[in-house]
Amino acid sequence: MDVFIEQLVKRKANARSISVIVGVILMLVLLPVVCFYLAFHFIAYFLYIGIFIIMFGIYLAWYFITSQKIEYEYSVAGGTLSVAKIIAKRKRKKIVNVEVKDFDLLCKASDSRLNGRRFVKHYTAAGDMKDEEKTYCATFNSPAFGSCVLFFTPNEKILQAMKSHLKKDIVLELFYHRGTQNGSNR
Repeated sequence: MDVFIEQLVKRKANARSISVIVGVILMLVLLPVVCFYLAFHFIAYFLYIGIFIIMFGIYLAWYFITSQKIEYEYSVAGGTLSVAKIIAKRKRKKIVNVEVKDFDLLCKASDSRLNGRRFVKHYTAAGDMKDEEKTYCATFNSPAFGSCVLFFTPNEKILQAMKSHLKKDIVLELFYHRGTQNGSNR
């Protein structure tokens, strides 16, 4: 019987998302102020433009600010790991579908074996990339892209659901802390 497990992970606010929010709010305030200034000093027509910018700008500000709320959904079913990106609970985008048995490496994101390796495609679906204890990476070969890496933050249930489909050396290393590639134990 196949197991179906899923997990939702909220992405933590980063510098980019905070700068988008600040930029949107500044534009929402500054553009109407400039239009009102121009209306009182040059052409009264700018007053209508300023009012239109306020009305339309409130909707755009709401849309862009809520678009910074991102969640990632991991699901394991029948040996396949599916990762989807959910934007503001209104838009869903598939990031990757990969067979767990195709993983070449599954380890913590801070693992030294990743240093110096080049990947054609990077998939980032981690709640917080700075959290080295919870962030894992999986490397695999994709027929479309070649060498790929996926950064994600699975919980214990997701890892256990993948366990029976992983290669034996990955299971020994990840769950039993034996048999790392360089021959030493952790």
